[in-house]
Amino acid sequence: MRYRLGDVQVPGVGVIPATVIRELTSLLGTKFTRALVNAETGTVAETANQTYTPGARLARFVRARDQHCRFPGCTRPARLTDLDHVTPHPDGPTAAHNLQCLCRHHHRAKHEAGWTVTMSADGVCTWTSPAGHVYTTRPAD
Repeated sequence: MRYRLGDVQVPGVGVIPATVIRELTSLLGTKFTRALVNAETGTVAETANQTYTPGARLARFVRARDQHCRFPGCTRPARLTDLDHVTPHPDGPTAAHNLQCLCRHHHRAKHEAGWTVTMSADGVCTWTSPAGHVYTTRPAD
């Protein structure tokens, strides 16, 4: 079979033509996205979310991972925080390795007061204050 742009190969199913995918998404009012699944555990490791706002599953994952605001010393519960892109969107993806929980006060501090932060793939954040002091926060510290 000849593939066309937008066709999708689904293991165990075969090829789904792009025209069928477009019809289904229009009819169902939904969209499809790529999901990277760990072959050993079957858990979703990452999705191809291209939007600014994280989906519900990703938001739940980040809040469960972080437990509270990730700013050094802050303990505001994750359910009361914003989900912040460490590397601003669209330069950084809307993905777990680029999202952190920040209370509104510390979200503003990051964007307006000169604090900077980087995040490792496993969620460890390294904060640098405007004075150059470095702090590390780990998920659920």
